[in-house]
Amino acid sequence: MIYTASYFEKQNHHGRRISISRSAPQWFAVDGSLPFFAPSASLLEQWKRNPSIPQYTTIFRGEIRVNLSAIKRWMIDIDPRDDMTLLCWEKSGQFCHRNLVGRLIERHRPDCWGGGDVASEGDRQMNDQPASMSAKN
Repeated sequence: MIYTASYFEKQNHHGRRISISRSAPQWFAVDGSLPFFAPSASLLEQWKRNPSIPQYTTIFRGEIRVNLSAIKRWMIDIDPRDDMTLLCWEKSGQFCHRNLVGRLIERHRPDCWGGGDVASEGDRQMNDQPASMSAKN
């Protein structure tokens, strides 16, 4: 399954950790990268000057169209049994291109889509325990 998450939220990482940003934190070891999903430097600069979600979305979708043949090849080769998390910088709850990438995957390979910012099984189980079980006595 494919998930998306921030580098900073390890509880949301599943399987292989794949960068979809222009860079990764120096302290973070990724298992690979998919540069065709990274926004261009000019788009990021424009976002810093004028953070308009509709404008960003339109430009990013245009960049995706330019890389469509590589993206299609990658999507064809995805095995839904292979867990991976596509990672970038923004924390959950903030606008991020990974949500646009997630929608693309969900639309074209719903059999592989696990979700965005989803806690791993171990973290979900810890969070589902009654307070008396998780508190130290």
